[in-house]
Parts: sequence; structure tokens; C-alpha cells
Amino acid sequence: MQPVSTPILRLVRAPGLAAILALPLLACMPTTGDFGRPQQGFTNDVLLPFTGTVSARMRGEPSSFYAYTEDEKELRNRAWNFLMPETDAPRGTWQERNLAFHRIIPPREHDVTLFHRTIMGGPHFGARNDSPILRRISNPGHAFSSLVSRYNRVKDTIAADHALVPHFRLVASQVIQADHVRARSLGQVGHLTEEQRNEALERICENALIIARVNWSFYDRAAQYRYSLEHLLVEGPEREAIPSERTLMAFEADIGRLTKSAMQIPGHCLREVEMPPVMTPRPLVRKG
Repeated sequence: MQPVSTPILRLVRAPGLAAILALPLLACMPTTGDFGRPQQGFTNDVLLPFTGTVSARMRGEPSSFYAYTEDEKELRNRAWNFLMPETDAPRGTWQERNLAFHRIIPPREHDVTLFHRTIMGGPHFGARNDSPILRRISNPGHAFSSLVSRYNRVKDTIAADHALVPHFRLVASQVIQADHVRARSLGQVGHLTEEQRNEALERICENALIIARVNWSFYDRAAQYRYSLEHLLVEGPEREAIPSERTLMAFEADIGRLTKSAMQIPGHCLREVEMPPVMTPRPLVRKG
């Protein structure tokens, strides 16, 4: 599917323009509103979404200038919870993921150490650099009272994510059903221009891409939680590892059911959208 070429898109294809537009956004430190998202305002409701739509088109990702339906708004609100890191994540990570969420920049490569470095108080610099020595040097007093509190934080975070999965599953299903109706109607609507038809097809695949990215985020989060629990087990075995492990396995099982039952992605979007394989829960330590 080729994106539509319009005068404004030809204008913004100037090299580096999307990056220049994004620079002032890096300084934005918004306060929190519903769903943990920044509060409404011009930056979050107009500037970020518009710049992201243009940037995504420039990269060849499906992206539409059509207005959002109420379910599509809800889908993006629900996706926010799974595509953004903890608010106390290593420095700069939140801002980077915020730009990636709005598709101003492409999604960052998965960092399996991110959650563990967040809850352990560092190290804050260098992706995947989970060094206990650097952590103690940069944060000699630690950022927590005991390892038990770290096990409990992992367990509580997994449980919070798990509780939100059914809500995301419901709204994603509603959006996909509506998109199937939209796709079937394209051949029946009179006086439909090629631009309008392409914008509709772009929105269908844009929705599918968001759903797929959240499903991959489930995998990434489960991997981060597993990494954290396994490394806590090495650093300090505690009885709290057992309920944390059970919470993680329940989360993984639900993710597997979600992917298996999965979302019937419209056929014309399969080139742009890849869903993850079905996840199988497993214990922290495997024998043999």
C-alpha cells in the first residue's frame, strides 16, 4: 500500500524536518492526566500527534490524517500504559519513549534490563548496562529499603499490567471489528476519492500496527519482569520470589491466550504488521 502524496507531505519530506519539529518537544515535561497520560493541551493533543503522523508517513509506516473514532482514542489511551516505561525509569528514557509513542521517532530497540535498572536505582546511563558495581558507585545509599520491597514491586507491577490486559483486549477487538466494516464499505460508498480511500486504508493498518506493538510490548514487559526476578534471585533469594513468580506466570499465560485468540488483523495490513508468537509461561529456574 503506497501512502498518498499530498502538498503538505511533499513539503515535510525535506531532510531532517521531522527531527527539527521534534526538538522543542523534548523539553516538554507534562503533568499526568487520565490513563497516566499527559494532561490535555495543544502540545499533547495537536502538535505531537500531527508531527508523529507526518514523521510516520515519511518512514513509510501506515498513518492517517482522518479523525479518530471514540474506540480509536480509547485504544491509544490503553496502549499508553504498555508502551511507556515507569515514571522513574533511567534518565531520558521516558521522553524518548514518549516521542516513539507519538511516532515522531521509530520505536526503540527492546532493553530487557530497563525495568530492573529502574527499580534497583540504576545504573541510569547506558542501555542494557546492568552493572551492580556501577549501581553502587552512582547510588551508594540505594533507592529502596530492602530486597523484599523489590520483589513486591515487581509483583505489584505485573499485577497492575495484568489487570489492564482485558480492557485492552476488548477495545482492540472493537476497533478491528469496526475496521472490517470500514474496509467492506469502501466499495459501496459513492463519490469516494482515491485520497479518501487511501486515508481509510492507512487508518485500518495504523490501528493494526498499534495493536501489534502493544502485543510485542506484552512480550517485552514479561521479559523485563522475568529478568528482574531472576537477577533478584541471584542477588538475594527471598521467600517473596514465589508469589512473584506465580504472578508472572499468570501474566504470561494471559498474554498467550490474547495472542492465540488474537486479533484478526485485516489481510491488506499483514505486510506492515507482524504479531508475536504465542507465549508459554515457564518457571524462573528450569532444571536440567
